[in-house]
Order: sequence, then C-alpha cells, then structure tokens
Amino acid sequence: MDLIHNFLNIVSVIISVISFIFILPILSLFRVLRFCIRSVSPEKLAGKVVLITGASSGIGEHLAYEYAKHGSSLALVARREDLLAAVAGKAKELGAPEVIVIKADVSKLQDCKRLVDETINHFRKCEFRDQIINSFC
Repeated sequence: MDLIHNFLNIVSVIISVISFIFILPILSLFRVLRFCIRSVSPEKLAGKVVLITGASSGIGEHLAYEYAKHGSSLALVARREDLLAAVAGKAKELGAPEVIVIKADVSKLQDCKRLVDETINHFRKCEFRDQIINSFC
C-alpha cells in the first residue's frame, strides 16, 4: 500500500506540473483574446432599460448621463426628487428616449420593491423581476 501511495505522490505531482505548464498559458491566452474582443465591440445599450439609484448627484448622476448618451431608457431613483427632475431633463437632452423619476430610499425594502415594480410597469419588461429585487435589495 505504501508503494502505491509513494508512486501516486510522485506521478500526481509530475502530471499536475505538466498540466499547468500546458493548460495555464492556453487559458491565459484565451482570456486575453476574450478581453480584447469585448473591448473592441462595445455593448449595445440602445433600447435597454437602466435603473440607477443615487441618481440625483455624484456617480449616479454621471452614470445616467453616460447611459443616456448611449440611448438607454432610464429609471432614476433617489430621495431628492427635485434634483432628480433636473438630472432627468439633462438625460433627455443627451439622448435618453424615456426617463422616469422615482423618489425612494433604497435602505427600505418596501421602497426597493416599489421602485422595481414601478420601473417594470412603466417599461413593460418583467422577465427577471424577482432576481432584480433579490440582487438589488
């Protein structure tokens, strides 16, 4: 029995090292090529619906502008509705076909469910409602 264990200890190490020598470079090359292909062909965002929380200022506001430039419809969410209206106006000017404003506090579960429901009802896309709520809240 010890002879079998010793043999497997030697052989398994050699097979593992050889496998890594041949498989790791091929896998790395595949990942680099996939990255290059994805970076050359940008994701098509026109016609998509994007729900952005914290959209009244900061990063959320600028995300709204970038998605608007790419032709996405937007659902903007924040606690400050007056600032959201200004962001929505500018997003429409930048090319968003449709923008809705939802006043909500994402730290409250009921508000999360409500804002997802409002977005789905407005844009009529409800395939992944439960997944959205679970990952979002």
